[in-house]
Amino acid sequence: MNAHEIVAIDIIPIELPLIEPFIISYGAAAKVESTLVRVTDRAGNVGWGEGTPDETVTGEAPSTLLRDLSEIAAPALLGFDARRRDLATAELERLLPDSPTARCAIDIALHDLAGRAAGIPLWALLGGSKSTLEISRVVSMRDPERMAADALRHAGDGFATVKLKVGQKDDVALDIERVRQVRAAVGPEIGIKIDVNQGWVDAETATGAMRAMQEFAPDYIEQPVLQGDLEGLAIARTESGVRTMVDEACHGPADMLRVVALQAADLVNIKLMKTGGLSSALAVDAIARAAGIGSQVGTMVESSIASAAGLHFAASRGNVQTVEMGGPIMLAEDIGNARSWYDARTIAIPDAPGLGIEIDTDRVRRFALQWIEICA
Repeated sequence: MNAHEIVAIDIIPIELPLIEPFIISYGAAAKVESTLVRVTDRAGNVGWGEGTPDETVTGEAPSTLLRDLSEIAAPALLGFDARRRDLATAELERLLPDSPTARCAIDIALHDLAGRAAGIPLWALLGGSKSTLEISRVVSMRDPERMAADALRHAGDGFATVKLKVGQKDDVALDIERVRQVRAAVGPEIGIKIDVNQGWVDAETATGAMRAMQEFAPDYIEQPVLQGDLEGLAIARTESGVRTMVDEACHGPADMLRVVALQAADLVNIKLMKTGGLSSALAVDAIARAAGIGSQVGTMVESSIASAAGLHFAASRGNVQTVEMGGPIMLAEDIGNARSWYDARTIAIPDAPGLGIEIDTDRVRRFALQWIEICA
């Protein structure tokens, strides 16, 4: 018998509370809705994965994610050799081409299992080295005075940069005022990143807003137009002259090739939930690097599991310039211990095998909405 054969996959939808609501241009959330995956091979090795859907970005809701994992992905992978992540990726892309978050959950679990079985951390499995990362603190979209106060508080806590959520097409002047007040509050030494989350919609609105915000010296402006309009993103970047990041418009390698062809961005925000996991994220980063486009590793606001995967990925890639994996410090409750890796803006990734986190199964059961066991 093959000791590496996948013999069981557990699917566990959970809800975790946030410390405070997370507010962006297209919605607000007071909790994180994720689905955990636990993969077990015949030798008893275990790997944990996570899928955190965002219906606006990937088209997946928690209910469809649960269906795709429990009814399609898990049954199809029983009997697979857990070491052949390439075959698993190809099979999942065939079965679930429009479900990147479902594919991501399985992909992370297989990488965690491989690292644990080999006794090496994920950053080493991916060809990286142990490192310390730094992150920004996100400021939710609120009134300008509240955003300025939040940004000043984060700067006082030791964060060198803040990421401002804006994107109000019907009142771009209010967005400009938000950024102006934050810059006035934090001063010139604190970096400011601006994330529009598609909120300005079109190239004309985006170009005007981006030009107006240049005086506040943003590090970059992220995804100012709708995700289906890469041409508009390219126009806004060229006509504004502002350093531009693509996020929602880049889901995988094919999208990254289009970004390069259109010269639509200076930076790309790689999120594992968009790409379908680590395997595809590696391809996106490789294309970006070849084109001279820097990478950022971002988050859908995830628990310790997916956050750890993103952090290991960031540590393994020389092209990653910035990291936005803030999930563990935004959660009021978590099912793992990744929060202990954070010291204000600094994150120290351990050298424990796989994802390197400790999963509290009692907490998993407390926050689980259900627990589905699929066995060979």
